Amino acid sequence: MRFRFHRLAAAAMAAAIAGTAVACGETDTAPQRFGAADDFGPYSTQRIDTSYDTRSDLARGRIAESLRLGEHIAFGSDIAPEVAAQRYTAVPVGERGAWFGLQAHQMTAAEPFRPYAGFVSESAGSPNLGAHLAHPMVKITLIAFPDDAAATAAAAAMSASDFALNNANTPVSLPELPTALSHWVPTQASVGSWMAYKSVVIHVVAQSIEKKLDPLTSLLTETYQQQVRELADYTPATAPVETIPLDPDKLLPNLVATGNQAPDAREFAVYGPRAFAVLSSTDPATQTREYESRKVEAVAISDNKYLYALPDAETAKNFTTYLTETPTASKYVRMGGISGIDEIACFQATEPNPTESQARRYRCLIPHANFVAEVFSDRETDVRQLAAAQYSLLKDGE
Repeated sequence: MRFRFHRLAAAAMAAAIAGTAVACGETDTAPQRFGAADDFGPYSTQRIDTSYDTRSDLARGRIAESLRLGEHIAFGSDIAPEVAAQRYTAVPVGERGAWFGLQAHQMTAAEPFRPYAGFVSESAGSPNLGAHLAHPMVKITLIAFPDDAAATAAAAAMSASDFALNNANTPVSLPELPTALSHWVPTQASVGSWMAYKSVVIHVVAQSIEKKLDPLTSLLTETYQQQVRELADYTPATAPVETIPLDPDKLLPNLVATGNQAPDAREFAVYGPRAFAVLSSTDPATQTREYESRKVEAVAISDNKYLYALPDAETAKNFTTYLTETPTASKYVRMGGISGIDEIACFQATEPNPTESQARRYRCLIPHANFVAEVFSDRETDVRQLAAAQYSLLKDGE
């Protein structure tokens, strides 16, 4: 399943789609084309400048390094079958580089040791957040530090700060991982743990259905072992974080400018294939293998658009076919495209995606050279205008 950036119910979208789904379906004839190749509507075909990557910016550097760290996150399906569904992903970096979405007391304990990147991933027996108590769950938070010593000290400080919050906390040992600092409250079906591996602190929260320690420690041990394997070739940042670029290959200027062009992990960023799979799929292990086999090198995100970078035009063409034919939660079907531009393929959703909060009722694919752009909208005319502008921008960049 692809494209589930925000796991919130899309009830409003369901009502909107219900009235139109009957008219949509696959046919043996070529789809009609309605939009005009030069109808860009409100969209500009001017490329954005690259100042987002040239000035000193702590937030940008932390986001870039967090996404690099995310290329090493463990998949739930590699840990245990009962936590195979990817449920939640976050880069905990906000405005001006401030940390958010992490427990304040833990980050206060970590700050003296200079954390510079973080990545959060939660997997469970179901991708539905509403069923979070009905399934086992593993939440992994990776936090990167300048060196091994800093990570070791930070893990101890973070664990101690959390342990002190509740008098009922009880230490838990993991025989196979003696450096892991773990504790639980015996009346609860979860356990928290911190462990430094090289320059990264791994924080794991494991949850089971029953309030029994053995299943929790078993799940915790499996999680650590798999995560350590994924981090084996991770190396800490060597440049000052505020100087690290988000988009070294300048992919983002190849997308039509909409929204805010400030670095943001969900709205304006460049991902490696693995981190993007974790963000956008409930089965990231399978999705990553697809990206690897189809030679996807990077994915740029700008508001309601993605740009897939591939080695050459042939692989881009093949990847477009893959995107066209692969089922999605929204069950897109072909609709009329744009007159005069046969390369662009447009689609209409016939079902809402229950894990997507934004309406993505219409979608177009625009292959050009070694790129494939994918654009979304909740309005049919708008998606064609956006696709026409995107095509023109890519062609003008030759």
